[in-house]
Amino acid sequence: MTKEELANQLEHAKNSYIMGLAAYSLFNTPQSHPILRTHLAVFGPYVVKFDQVVDLLRNEHDRAVALDEFLKMLMRCLIKESFEHIKDYCEATNQYAAFKAESWYEFARIIRNFLSHNCRFEFNVYDSERLPITWRDRTITVAMDGQGLDRSFWGHTETWELYREFEDFVTNRLK
Repeated sequence: MTKEELANQLEHAKNSYIMGLAAYSLFNTPQSHPILRTHLAVFGPYVVKFDQVVDLLRNEHDRAVALDEFLKMLMRCLIKESFEHIKDYCEATNQYAAFKAESWYEFARIIRNFLSHNCRFEFNVYDSERLPITWRDRTITVAMDGQGLDRSFWGHTETWELYREFEDFVTNRLK
């Protein structure tokens, strides 16, 4: 993979995240319900109707749960995919030491794991030895092991800001 290909992968992840946010916005608009009822996805021999989506969105509790899970999926995809692409590139180009030297690396690695494992911290010995870890005004401590987080600690603002750190690193500090 070239640096240009890495930058393209990050851009694709960002675009998918933004498209997901657009879908989230539409899901929160009742005017989208009739459109969803009349559209469907067709792939190979399969036809998937969107009636289930409308039914979820109409029930307040179900909507809250479904949209929260959708938002977690968007955050997970942006952070996990971007982190893994950077990691792969850095390993292939012998720049992993530069990646690990970033002030946000350990925090991002643990957040990537958190998002990938049911949004719960599951620290191993390696993680515990590095805690506490602070990035900006967020600190992850050993006491958080086994816990989830609410959006006041990790949400879309933090996801976007960490992604921007990734982008800056790739653009300005990698060869």
